[in-house]
Amino acid sequence: MSDDADAWRVVSSKSRRAVRGKANKSALAAHAAETNLNADVRAEEESLAPEVIAERAREAVRKVTRAIGDVEDATFTRAAIDCVVNAVRERRRERVVTALVLGLGSPATSAVARMQLAFAILLTRALKATFGDDFVRVKARDPCFTLVDEAVLRETCGGEAVAESASRALVLANSGDGDGDGDVDEFVMFYMPHCEGDLYESVVRARWSATQLRDLVCVGNTFTTYADRWAAKNVDPSKKRPSHVIAASTIVKSTLIDPGDTFTVQGAFNDTSVHSFDIFDDGAALPDVESSLVEDAVQLCS
Repeated sequence: MSDDADAWRVVSSKSRRAVRGKANKSALAAHAAETNLNADVRAEEESLAPEVIAERAREAVRKVTRAIGDVEDATFTRAAIDCVVNAVRERRRERVVTALVLGLGSPATSAVARMQLAFAILLTRALKATFGDDFVRVKARDPCFTLVDEAVLRETCGGEAVAESASRALVLANSGDGDGDGDVDEFVMFYMPHCEGDLYESVVRARWSATQLRDLVCVGNTFTTYADRWAAKNVDPSKKRPSHVIAASTIVKSTLIDPGDTFTVQGAFNDTSVHSFDIFDDGAALPDVESSLVEDAVQLCS
């Protein structure tokens, strides 16, 4: 891996990044449309012979395997994975680690989803190498998963993949242990590339205390980008303001996955960061979410 300083940098509240341009927004919109499969796809698959599904899954696995090689060769990958592993090591306290993958998209149909899955697979391998196979598990949830996608995830990362609705995914994110199983000896590492803002908001809001934020490790959209968009009023008026995410952006440690946007598949890791919180006092005061709401309302009405 290259040691070039440009390959890795921390984003702080004092050095906020500019919001990406229209080209990246269009790419992400296209990705969302491409991976937004629905129940019709599953219904079509359920009518097929098992050997047909198996062959489609084998072809998709071959594509994911190539994606793993591409991501593994990227200059940013080793440092990004080390960042996550170190953050988890500092927080897990001998608990089983669950890599909870949300909103991945369809690996069978989307190159972007395959690249994001490839990073998740490499990250999971690193976690298992660090903590042991028996202490790391993968759970993936996305309403667009097809039967082929679920087979691919089982084959490539040994993960449990379920096509569940967005509302169910929010329940998973909101539960104290991350998956609703009631497992108190579980540490959840959230992997949420390009999820909707309300899902990040749900995760942060449910953990809005110094003790719980200190335990949070999340790989997903950069929190400061949300603060920048709302400060610039560059938001969809139908979107609900992610108040806790914006407040958290002032104290979070955010390390960009691909700070130079250098990866060959554009949009795969655009504005994706590793998030953690260096909070050492259980009674530490957190940013005032309500005052942020009032200030924002004043700005929007001005």
